[in-house]
Amino acid sequence: MEIRVDVDRLRNHLEDEYGTAAFNGSPAAISDMWDISHLDGYELCKKAEELGVDLNDFRPR
Repeated sequence: MEIRVDVDRLRNHLEDEYGTAAFNGSPAAISDMWDISHLDGYELCKKAEELGVDLNDFRPR
């Protein structure tokens, strides 16, 4: 099923999650944060799904 996703909100959410992990001492999170900032919308949604993020939470308002 195809849904519309606010990619900017999703990207901000994932960057916040990785930023928190990096701040708490996970150096790999810095690299992941870089990757997140350079993914296109489709790739970002795929990554979010792999991480267990519910894309329905990021439908446009």
